[in-house]
Amino acid sequence: MKLYLFVFLLLTLQEADGQPDTLENIPTNAIKMTLWATYYYVPVLNHAEQGIDLLDEQEHKLGLKLDSCGWCTAAIEGTVIVKKENKNYVLNYAGRSKKSQYDCRLCTQYKDYDNYSKTGKILWEISSGYGEGVKNYDLIPFKTIAVDSSVIPYGSVVYIPAAKGVEYVNAQGETIKHDGLFFAGDTGSKIIGNHIDVFIGTAVHNPFTFITSTPKGTFDAFLMAQKK
Repeated sequence: MKLYLFVFLLLTLQEADGQPDTLENIPTNAIKMTLWATYYYVPVLNHAEQGIDLLDEQEHKLGLKLDSCGWCTAAIEGTVIVKKENKNYVLNYAGRSKKSQYDCRLCTQYKDYDNYSKTGKILWEISSGYGEGVKNYDLIPFKTIAVDSSVIPYGSVVYIPAAKGVEYVNAQGETIKHDGLFFAGDTGSKIIGNHIDVFIGTAVHNPFTFITSTPKGTFDAFLMAQKK
């Protein structure tokens, strides 16, 4: 768990340079970038007794199943909360098996999904909170971003001016104004180049207008700090 590293980096930025507010306040050593964004979330799904098994790293059954489309949704998002017998189980991506369990193109909503060969092999581990990204970083709603580490190193803080002041509802039900700072704590097989994926937790609404889910919808961002 590395939640505290993220908090430390944010506090360090604020103490050293002040809260980013205008372009004039951005540190001179910040690296300007042009990015485009999609978003991902944690689906909350019911256990399906006749569904597809969720398997651990040794490909053993975890005792949790999802219907085919739910299984595919969980695999694509990389984290899932499964509700079974009044208990919630948080499961996180743990690798891939050698053979596919299911071809997600058989599910109508994913019939054109081109990453089916990898998605069908997803393995899981029991986690907590909202799950974990790379290097055991905690996934933090509206703060974590998945990145291509050759462009944005893991552990970096990225400032997106278009996110500054956007209101969102946190896990405690509080309405918060975003400070524009995001933490590079996750990745994904389709996150390549200047593409980032913004984590929004279990929210059903994406509050950020800069997220257009198209490479043509680019915006300015600044690489503010990175893990030493």
